Amino acid sequence: MSLASLLKLGLMSAIEQIEPSPLNPLILTALLASAALCFASTAHAQDHLHFLAGAAVGDLVCPSPPEPLSHTAPPADQAQPPPAEALGELARAVVREQPMVDPATLAGFDPRGAGERRPLRIAVWGDSHVAAGAFMPTLIDRLQARGLTVATRYLPPSMGRANVRLRGLRGFCVGPGWSTELAYAARERLQVGPALINRVAAGGLGSYLWLDLRSPDRQAHLRTVRIVYRAPEGGILDIAVNDGPERQAVLEPGSGSRTLDLETDGEVATVRLRVSRGRIVLHGFVLEPSAPPQVGFDVFGTPSSTARGWANLDPAYLAGALHGETYDAVMLEYGTNDGSDPRFEPDRYAAGLQTALANLRQVFPHAACVLVGPPDRGVLWRPGDTPNVLTWSRHMQAIAAIQARVGAGFGCASWDWQALMGGPGGGYGWLRHGPPLIGRDLTHMTSAGYRLTGEALARSLGF
Repeated sequence: MSLASLLKLGLMSAIEQIEPSPLNPLILTALLASAALCFASTAHAQDHLHFLAGAAVGDLVCPSPPEPLSHTAPPADQAQPPPAEALGELARAVVREQPMVDPATLAGFDPRGAGERRPLRIAVWGDSHVAAGAFMPTLIDRLQARGLTVATRYLPPSMGRANVRLRGLRGFCVGPGWSTELAYAARERLQVGPALINRVAAGGLGSYLWLDLRSPDRQAHLRTVRIVYRAPEGGILDIAVNDGPERQAVLEPGSGSRTLDLETDGEVATVRLRVSRGRIVLHGFVLEPSAPPQVGFDVFGTPSSTARGWANLDPAYLAGALHGETYDAVMLEYGTNDGSDPRFEPDRYAAGLQTALANLRQVFPHAACVLVGPPDRGVLWRPGDTPNVLTWSRHMQAIAAIQARVGAGFGCASWDWQALMGGPGGGYGWLRHGPPLIGRDLTHMTSAGYRLTGEALARSLGF
Protein backbone atom coordinates (compact mmCIF):
# COMPACT_ATOMS: atom_id res chain seq x y z
CA MET A 1 0.00 0.00 0.00
CA SER A 2 1.29 3.47 -0.88
CA LEU A 3 2.21 6.09 1.68
CA ALA A 4 -0.65 8.27 0.44
CA SER A 5 -3.13 5.42 0.99
CA LEU A 6 -1.84 4.76 4.49
CA LEU A 7 -2.12 8.43 5.34
CA LYS A 8 -5.64 8.52 3.97
CA LEU A 9 -6.70 5.49 6.01
CA GLY A 10 -5.14 6.95 9.14
CA LEU A 11 -6.88 10.28 8.70
CA MET A 12 -10.25 8.65 7.97
CA SER A 13 -9.90 6.52 11.09
CA ALA A 14 -9.11 9.60 13.13
CA ILE A 15 -12.11 11.42 11.72
CA GLU A 16 -14.45 8.49 12.49
CA GLN A 17 -13.31 8.44 16.13
CA ILE A 18 -13.99 12.12 16.83
CA GLU A 19 -16.72 12.48 19.47
CA PRO A 20 -19.41 15.08 18.82
CA SER A 21 -18.41 18.44 20.27
CA PRO A 22 -18.44 22.15 19.34
CA LEU A 23 -14.74 21.82 18.43
CA ASN A 24 -15.38 19.18 15.78
CA PRO A 25 -15.41 21.62 12.83
CA LEU A 26 -12.03 23.00 13.84
CA ILE A 27 -10.55 19.51 14.23
CA LEU A 28 -11.97 18.37 10.90
CA THR A 29 -10.60 21.44 9.15
CA ALA A 30 -7.12 20.78 10.53
CA LEU A 31 -7.26 17.12 9.52
CA LEU A 32 -8.44 17.91 6.00
CA ALA A 33 -5.70 20.52 5.60
CA SER A 34 -3.16 17.95 6.74
CA ALA A 35 -4.59 15.44 4.28
CA ALA A 36 -4.32 17.88 1.40
CA LEU A 37 -0.71 18.63 2.28
CA CYS A 38 0.15 14.93 2.53
CA PHE A 39 -1.55 14.06 -0.75
CA ALA A 40 0.19 16.95 -2.51
CA SER A 41 3.58 15.91 -1.19
CA THR A 42 3.13 12.30 -2.34
CA ALA A 43 1.52 13.02 -5.73
CA HIS A 44 3.61 12.95 -8.86
CA ALA A 45 4.65 16.35 -10.23
CA GLN A 46 3.26 17.17 -13.67
CA ASP A 47 4.77 18.80 -16.72
CA HIS A 48 1.75 18.44 -19.00
CA LEU A 49 -2.03 18.86 -18.69
CA HIS A 50 -4.56 18.11 -21.43
CA PHE A 51 -7.99 19.75 -21.29
CA LEU A 52 -11.10 18.80 -23.24
CA ALA A 53 -12.21 21.38 -25.80
CA GLY A 54 -15.13 23.38 -24.45
CA ALA A 55 -17.94 25.34 -26.05
CA ALA A 56 -17.68 28.99 -27.09
CA VAL A 57 -15.26 30.87 -24.86
CA GLY A 58 -16.44 34.12 -23.31
CA ASP A 59 -14.53 37.28 -22.48
CA LEU A 60 -12.74 37.59 -19.18
CA VAL A 61 -14.72 39.31 -16.43
CA CYS A 62 -12.26 40.24 -13.69
CA PRO A 63 -13.19 40.20 -10.01
CA SER A 64 -14.11 43.65 -8.78
CA PRO A 65 -10.98 45.67 -7.98
CA PRO A 66 -10.62 47.15 -4.50
CA GLU A 67 -11.81 50.67 -3.95
CA PRO A 68 -9.03 53.18 -4.60
CA LEU A 69 -7.66 55.01 -1.58
CA SER A 70 -8.64 58.66 -1.40
CA HIS A 71 -5.74 61.07 -1.58
CA THR A 72 -4.97 64.68 -2.19
CA ALA A 73 -3.63 65.36 -5.68
CA PRO A 74 -0.08 66.74 -5.68
CA PRO A 75 0.35 70.30 -6.86
CA ALA A 76 0.84 70.69 -10.59
CA ASP A 77 4.48 70.77 -11.70
CA GLN A 78 5.25 74.15 -13.23
CA ALA A 79 8.26 72.87 -15.18
CA GLN A 80 8.13 73.81 -18.87
CA PRO A 81 10.33 73.31 -21.93
CA PRO A 82 12.84 76.16 -22.41
CA PRO A 83 11.67 79.12 -24.52
CA ALA A 84 12.85 79.25 -28.13
CA GLU A 85 15.02 82.30 -27.49
CA ALA A 86 17.09 80.29 -25.02
CA LEU A 87 17.69 77.52 -27.54
CA GLY A 88 18.89 79.25 -30.68
CA GLU A 89 19.59 76.67 -33.41
CA LEU A 90 18.47 73.86 -31.10
CA ALA A 91 14.87 74.97 -31.67
CA ARG A 92 15.10 73.65 -35.24
CA ALA A 93 13.95 70.06 -35.80
CA VAL A 94 16.56 67.73 -37.31
CA VAL A 95 16.14 64.12 -38.47
CA ARG A 96 19.52 62.72 -39.44
CA GLU A 97 19.36 59.39 -41.25
CA GLN A 98 21.51 56.74 -39.57
CA PRO A 99 23.78 54.33 -41.45
CA MET A 100 23.21 50.63 -41.88
CA VAL A 101 24.29 48.54 -38.95
CA ASP A 102 27.60 46.75 -39.58
CA PRO A 103 26.68 43.89 -41.98
CA ALA A 104 28.98 41.55 -40.05
CA THR A 105 26.56 41.73 -37.11
CA LEU A 106 23.32 41.67 -39.10
CA ALA A 107 23.01 38.00 -40.01
CA GLY A 108 20.69 37.18 -37.13
CA PHE A 109 18.39 40.08 -38.01
CA ASP A 110 18.25 39.26 -41.74
CA PRO A 111 14.62 38.42 -42.61
CA ARG A 112 15.56 36.83 -45.94
CA GLY A 113 14.85 33.14 -45.76
CA ALA A 114 12.95 33.48 -42.47
CA GLY A 115 10.75 30.48 -41.85
CA GLU A 116 12.38 28.22 -44.45
CA ARG A 117 13.80 25.89 -41.80
CA ARG A 118 12.53 27.43 -38.54
CA PRO A 119 11.28 30.83 -37.40
CA LEU A 120 13.78 33.67 -37.17
CA ARG A 121 13.97 34.53 -33.47
CA ILE A 122 14.49 38.15 -32.35
CA ALA A 123 14.32 39.57 -28.80
CA VAL A 124 14.44 43.15 -27.57
CA TRP A 125 15.11 44.25 -23.99
CA GLY A 126 14.69 47.84 -22.89
CA ASP A 127 13.02 50.48 -20.78
CA SER A 128 9.79 52.44 -21.19
CA HIS A 129 10.65 53.31 -24.80
CA VAL A 130 10.01 49.70 -25.84
CA ALA A 131 7.53 48.72 -23.09
CA ALA A 132 4.69 50.68 -24.69
CA GLY A 133 4.05 52.97 -27.62
CA ALA A 134 4.68 52.57 -31.33
CA PHE A 135 8.45 51.91 -31.41
CA MET A 136 8.48 48.10 -31.44
CA PRO A 137 5.17 47.73 -33.34
CA THR A 138 6.73 49.79 -36.13
CA LEU A 139 9.63 47.35 -36.45
CA ILE A 140 7.14 44.49 -36.57
CA ASP A 141 5.09 46.34 -39.20
CA ARG A 142 8.20 46.61 -41.39
CA LEU A 143 8.72 42.85 -41.22
CA GLN A 144 5.07 42.20 -42.00
CA ALA A 145 5.28 44.61 -44.95
CA ARG A 146 7.78 42.16 -46.45
CA GLY A 147 5.09 39.52 -46.37
CA LEU A 148 6.40 37.77 -43.25
CA THR A 149 4.22 36.43 -40.45
CA VAL A 150 5.36 37.73 -37.04
CA ALA A 151 4.22 36.62 -33.59
CA THR A 152 5.18 36.75 -29.94
CA ARG A 153 6.61 33.50 -28.64
CA TYR A 154 7.61 34.37 -25.07
CA LEU A 155 5.03 36.32 -23.09
CA PRO A 156 6.61 38.06 -20.06
CA PRO A 157 4.73 38.03 -16.74
CA SER A 158 4.40 41.84 -16.84
CA MET A 159 0.61 41.99 -17.06
CA GLY A 160 -0.76 44.67 -14.75
CA ARG A 161 2.52 46.63 -14.61
CA ALA A 162 2.06 50.33 -15.36
CA ASN A 163 2.90 51.51 -18.89
CA VAL A 164 3.49 48.03 -20.28
CA ARG A 165 1.63 46.76 -23.33
CA LEU A 166 2.01 43.08 -24.11
CA ARG A 167 1.73 41.88 -27.67
CA GLY A 168 0.03 38.49 -27.86
CA LEU A 169 -2.31 39.21 -24.97
CA ARG A 170 -5.89 40.27 -25.67
CA GLY A 171 -6.86 40.71 -22.02
CA PHE A 172 -5.93 39.68 -18.49
CA CYS A 173 -6.95 39.71 -14.83
CA VAL A 174 -4.28 39.68 -12.13
CA GLY A 175 -4.93 39.42 -8.41
CA PRO A 176 -3.36 41.50 -5.64
CA GLY A 177 -1.50 38.48 -4.30
CA TRP A 178 1.27 38.76 -6.90
CA SER A 179 4.46 40.62 -6.04
CA THR A 180 7.24 41.58 -8.45
CA GLU A 181 10.99 41.00 -8.60
CA LEU A 182 12.91 43.26 -11.00
CA ALA A 183 16.39 42.28 -12.10
CA TYR A 184 17.57 45.87 -12.59
CA ALA A 185 16.59 46.75 -8.99
CA ALA A 186 17.93 43.57 -7.35
CA ARG A 187 20.46 43.97 -4.53
CA GLU A 188 21.98 40.56 -5.19
CA ARG A 189 22.20 38.17 -8.13
CA LEU A 190 18.66 37.24 -9.12
CA GLN A 191 17.43 33.98 -10.60
CA VAL A 192 15.17 35.22 -13.33
CA GLY A 193 13.73 34.19 -16.70
CA PRO A 194 14.29 35.95 -20.03
CA ALA A 195 11.84 38.74 -19.19
CA LEU A 196 14.23 39.86 -16.38
CA ILE A 197 11.16 40.11 -14.15
CA ASN A 198 9.57 37.52 -11.84
CA ARG A 199 6.03 37.52 -10.49
CA VAL A 200 5.70 35.73 -7.16
CA ALA A 201 2.62 34.47 -5.32
CA ALA A 202 1.73 32.12 -2.51
CA GLY A 203 -1.59 30.35 -2.07
CA GLY A 204 -4.58 32.56 -1.50
CA LEU A 205 -7.64 34.09 -3.14
CA GLY A 206 -5.60 36.96 -4.54
CA SER A 207 -3.10 34.72 -6.34
CA TYR A 208 -5.14 34.41 -9.54
CA LEU A 209 -3.92 35.24 -13.04
CA TRP A 210 -6.25 34.98 -16.02
CA LEU A 211 -5.13 35.40 -19.64
CA ASP A 212 -7.05 35.85 -22.87
CA LEU A 213 -4.56 34.73 -25.51
CA ARG A 214 -6.75 35.12 -28.58
CA SER A 215 -6.13 37.58 -31.38
CA PRO A 216 -7.86 40.99 -31.18
CA ASP A 217 -10.72 39.57 -33.28
CA ARG A 218 -11.21 36.76 -30.71
CA GLN A 219 -9.63 33.98 -32.79
CA ALA A 220 -7.79 31.24 -30.87
CA HIS A 221 -4.55 30.19 -32.55
CA LEU A 222 -2.35 28.51 -29.92
CA ARG A 223 -1.65 24.78 -29.85
CA THR A 224 0.15 24.88 -26.49
CA VAL A 225 0.77 27.34 -23.66
CA ARG A 226 3.83 26.54 -21.57
CA ILE A 227 4.08 27.97 -18.06
CA VAL A 228 7.71 28.61 -17.04
CA TYR A 229 8.14 28.76 -13.28
CA ARG A 230 10.11 27.82 -10.17
CA ALA A 231 8.49 26.28 -7.09
CA PRO A 232 11.22 26.02 -4.41
CA GLU A 233 9.14 23.84 -2.08
CA GLY A 234 6.67 22.55 -4.65
CA GLY A 235 3.06 23.64 -4.91
CA ILE A 236 -0.31 23.24 -6.56
CA LEU A 237 -1.90 25.34 -9.32
CA ASP A 238 -5.63 25.36 -9.99
CA ILE A 239 -5.99 25.76 -13.77
CA ALA A 240 -8.91 26.11 -16.17
CA VAL A 241 -8.57 26.40 -19.95
CA ASN A 242 -11.22 27.78 -22.33
CA ASP A 243 -13.85 28.19 -19.60
CA GLY A 244 -13.68 24.45 -18.87
CA PRO A 245 -13.61 22.74 -15.49
CA GLU A 246 -10.74 23.45 -13.14
CA ARG A 247 -7.94 20.94 -12.69
CA GLN A 248 -5.04 20.79 -10.27
CA ALA A 249 -1.40 20.64 -11.32
CA VAL A 250 1.18 19.45 -8.81
CA LEU A 251 4.42 21.38 -9.27
CA GLU A 252 7.81 19.82 -8.76
CA PRO A 253 9.96 21.37 -6.03
CA GLY A 254 13.49 22.42 -6.81
CA SER A 255 15.91 25.27 -7.33
CA GLY A 256 15.75 25.20 -11.13
CA SER A 257 13.22 26.44 -13.64
CA ARG A 258 10.41 24.07 -14.65
CA THR A 259 7.72 24.01 -17.31
CA LEU A 260 4.06 22.96 -17.44
CA ASP A 261 2.41 22.53 -20.85
CA LEU A 262 -1.31 23.22 -21.30
CA GLU A 263 -3.14 21.75 -24.30
CA THR A 264 -6.70 21.10 -25.45
CA ASP A 265 -8.39 19.03 -28.15
CA GLY A 266 -8.54 22.27 -30.14
CA GLU A 267 -6.69 25.52 -29.50
CA VAL A 268 -6.00 27.40 -26.28
CA ALA A 269 -8.01 30.63 -26.01
CA THR A 270 -7.98 31.49 -22.30
CA VAL A 271 -6.08 30.28 -19.25
CA ARG A 272 -7.14 30.87 -15.66
CA LEU A 273 -4.69 29.89 -12.96
CA ARG A 274 -4.46 30.37 -9.22
CA VAL A 275 -1.78 29.34 -6.76
CA SER A 276 -3.59 26.92 -4.47
CA ARG A 277 -0.62 25.88 -2.38
CA GLY A 278 3.07 26.72 -2.16
CA ARG A 279 5.10 29.68 -3.35
CA ILE A 280 5.41 30.06 -7.12
CA VAL A 281 7.97 32.19 -8.97
CA LEU A 282 6.54 32.82 -12.42
CA HIS A 283 8.97 33.55 -15.28
CA GLY A 284 6.47 33.80 -18.13
CA PHE A 285 4.63 31.85 -20.82
CA VAL A 286 5.84 30.26 -24.04
CA LEU A 287 3.17 30.47 -26.75
CA GLU A 288 3.17 27.70 -29.38
CA PRO A 289 0.89 28.65 -32.30
CA SER A 290 -0.78 26.04 -34.47
CA ALA A 291 0.77 27.71 -37.53
CA PRO A 292 4.36 28.71 -36.61
CA PRO A 293 5.23 32.28 -37.67
CA GLN A 294 8.19 33.04 -39.90
CA VAL A 295 9.55 35.50 -37.32
CA GLY A 296 9.25 35.23 -33.54
CA PHE A 297 9.61 38.74 -32.12
CA ASP A 298 9.69 39.01 -28.31
CA VAL A 299 9.72 42.35 -26.49
CA PHE A 300 10.83 42.55 -22.85
CA GLY A 301 10.26 46.16 -21.86
CA THR A 302 10.31 47.32 -18.24
CA PRO A 303 9.77 51.03 -17.45
CA SER A 304 12.60 52.65 -15.45
CA SER A 305 14.92 49.74 -16.18
CA THR A 306 18.62 49.86 -17.04
CA ALA A 307 21.27 47.46 -18.31
CA ARG A 308 21.90 46.64 -14.64
CA GLY A 309 19.20 44.01 -15.08
CA TRP A 310 21.64 42.03 -17.19
CA ALA A 311 24.48 42.72 -14.74
CA ASN A 312 22.41 41.56 -11.73
CA LEU A 313 21.09 38.25 -13.07
CA ASP A 314 22.44 34.71 -12.80
CA PRO A 315 23.36 33.84 -16.42
CA ALA A 316 23.52 30.09 -15.79
CA TYR A 317 20.02 30.10 -14.34
CA LEU A 318 18.66 32.21 -17.21
CA ALA A 319 20.21 29.86 -19.78
CA GLY A 320 18.44 26.97 -18.09
CA ALA A 321 15.15 28.88 -17.91
CA LEU A 322 15.13 29.08 -21.71
CA HIS A 323 14.66 25.27 -21.80
CA GLY A 324 16.52 24.84 -25.07
CA GLU A 325 15.20 27.97 -26.77
CA THR A 326 17.51 30.67 -28.07
CA TYR A 327 17.52 33.81 -30.23
CA ASP A 328 19.18 34.55 -33.56
CA ALA A 329 19.35 38.25 -32.74
CA VAL A 330 19.19 40.31 -29.55
CA MET A 331 18.78 44.04 -29.06
CA LEU A 332 19.29 46.07 -25.88
CA GLU A 333 17.76 49.55 -25.65
CA TYR A 334 18.94 51.20 -22.45
CA GLY A 335 20.58 54.37 -21.18
CA THR A 336 17.83 56.94 -20.61
CA ASN A 337 17.47 56.12 -16.92
CA ASP A 338 21.25 55.89 -16.37
CA GLY A 339 21.82 59.28 -18.00
CA SER A 340 19.03 60.91 -16.01
CA ASP A 341 20.99 60.43 -12.80
CA PRO A 342 22.67 63.69 -11.67
CA ARG A 343 25.47 61.53 -10.23
CA PHE A 344 26.12 59.77 -13.55
CA GLU A 345 29.71 58.55 -13.78
CA PRO A 346 30.92 57.34 -17.21
CA ASP A 347 33.52 54.93 -15.79
CA ARG A 348 31.03 53.28 -13.46
CA TYR A 349 28.50 52.99 -16.28
CA ALA A 350 31.12 51.39 -18.56
CA ALA A 351 32.03 48.83 -15.88
CA GLY A 352 28.39 47.91 -15.36
CA LEU A 353 27.80 47.57 -19.10
CA GLN A 354 30.86 45.33 -19.34
CA THR A 355 29.34 42.97 -16.76
CA ALA A 356 25.92 43.10 -18.41
CA LEU A 357 27.26 42.17 -21.85
CA ALA A 358 29.48 39.44 -20.42
CA ASN A 359 26.33 37.87 -18.92
CA LEU A 360 24.44 38.39 -22.17
CA ARG A 361 27.12 36.52 -24.10
CA GLN A 362 27.07 33.64 -21.61
CA VAL A 363 23.39 33.18 -22.39
CA PHE A 364 23.47 34.00 -26.12
CA PRO A 365 27.04 33.43 -27.29
CA HIS A 366 26.26 33.38 -31.02
CA ALA A 367 23.34 35.80 -31.41
CA ALA A 368 23.63 38.91 -33.53
CA CYS A 369 23.64 41.86 -31.15
CA VAL A 370 22.73 45.55 -31.45
CA LEU A 371 22.81 48.16 -28.69
CA VAL A 372 20.34 51.01 -29.19
CA GLY A 373 21.58 54.12 -27.44
CA PRO A 374 19.29 56.48 -25.55
CA PRO A 375 17.45 59.31 -27.30
CA ASP A 376 18.21 62.91 -26.51
CA ARG A 377 16.70 64.27 -23.32
CA GLY A 378 16.01 67.93 -22.64
CA VAL A 379 15.93 69.99 -19.47
CA LEU A 380 12.66 71.40 -18.15
CA TRP A 381 12.73 74.93 -16.73
CA ARG A 382 10.88 76.15 -13.68
CA PRO A 383 10.14 79.80 -12.89
CA GLY A 384 13.39 81.57 -12.13
CA ASP A 385 15.60 78.78 -13.56
CA THR A 386 18.26 79.26 -16.21
CA PRO A 387 19.84 75.77 -16.31
CA ASN A 388 22.25 74.34 -18.84
CA VAL A 389 19.95 73.06 -21.58
CA LEU A 390 22.44 70.30 -22.50
CA THR A 391 22.94 68.75 -19.03
CA TRP A 392 21.11 65.49 -19.80
CA SER A 393 22.06 65.55 -23.47
CA ARG A 394 25.75 65.29 -22.64
CA HIS A 395 25.05 62.27 -20.43
CA MET A 396 23.18 60.57 -23.29
CA GLN A 397 26.01 61.37 -25.69
CA ALA A 398 28.55 59.81 -23.32
CA ILE A 399 26.40 56.69 -22.93
CA ALA A 400 26.11 56.22 -26.70
CA ALA A 401 29.90 56.47 -27.04
CA ILE A 402 30.45 53.96 -24.22
CA GLN A 403 27.97 51.54 -25.74
CA ALA A 404 29.80 51.70 -29.08
CA ARG A 405 33.19 51.11 -27.45
CA VAL A 406 32.24 48.42 -24.92
CA GLY A 407 29.73 46.72 -27.21
CA ALA A 408 32.34 46.21 -29.91
CA GLY A 409 34.30 44.01 -27.53
CA PHE A 410 31.31 41.65 -27.33
CA GLY A 411 30.45 41.63 -31.02
CA CYS A 412 27.58 44.10 -30.58
CA ALA A 413 26.93 46.85 -33.10
CA SER A 414 25.56 50.19 -31.86
CA TRP A 415 22.80 52.43 -33.15
CA ASP A 416 22.77 56.09 -32.08
CA TRP A 417 19.22 57.29 -31.39
CA GLN A 418 20.40 60.70 -30.24
CA ALA A 419 22.27 61.18 -33.53
CA LEU A 420 19.02 60.49 -35.40
CA MET A 421 17.56 63.48 -33.51
CA GLY A 422 20.41 65.73 -34.65
CA GLY A 423 22.78 65.15 -31.72
CA PRO A 424 22.84 66.72 -28.23
CA GLY A 425 19.89 69.07 -27.80
CA GLY A 426 17.97 67.56 -30.70
CA GLY A 427 14.99 66.85 -28.48
CA TYR A 428 14.12 70.54 -28.34
CA GLY A 429 13.70 70.67 -32.10
CA TRP A 430 11.68 67.45 -32.09
CA LEU A 431 9.25 69.10 -29.67
CA ARG A 432 8.74 71.95 -32.17
CA HIS A 433 8.33 69.64 -35.14
CA GLY A 434 4.90 69.51 -36.73
CA PRO A 435 3.57 67.19 -35.38
CA PRO A 436 5.73 67.04 -32.22
CA LEU A 437 8.04 64.02 -32.17
CA ILE A 438 8.82 64.15 -28.44
CA GLY A 439 6.52 64.78 -25.50
CA ARG A 440 6.61 67.85 -23.30
CA ASP A 441 8.56 65.88 -20.72
CA LEU A 442 11.42 66.03 -23.28
CA THR A 443 12.12 62.35 -22.51
CA HIS A 444 9.52 60.11 -24.15
CA MET A 445 8.63 60.30 -27.82
CA THR A 446 5.14 60.90 -29.12
CA SER A 447 3.52 58.19 -31.24
CA ALA A 448 4.80 60.01 -34.33
CA GLY A 449 8.31 60.15 -32.86
CA TYR A 450 8.36 56.45 -31.99
CA ARG A 451 7.08 55.56 -35.46
CA LEU A 452 9.77 57.71 -37.09
CA THR A 453 12.42 56.10 -34.89
CA GLY A 454 11.13 52.61 -35.65
CA GLU A 455 11.21 53.29 -39.39
CA ALA A 456 14.79 54.59 -39.14
CA LEU A 457 16.00 51.61 -37.09
CA ALA A 458 14.23 49.21 -39.46
CA ARG A 459 16.16 50.70 -42.40
CA SER A 460 19.44 50.42 -40.49
CA LEU A 461 18.70 46.76 -39.75
CA GLY A 462 17.81 45.98 -43.34
CA PHE A 463 14.13 45.35 -42.60
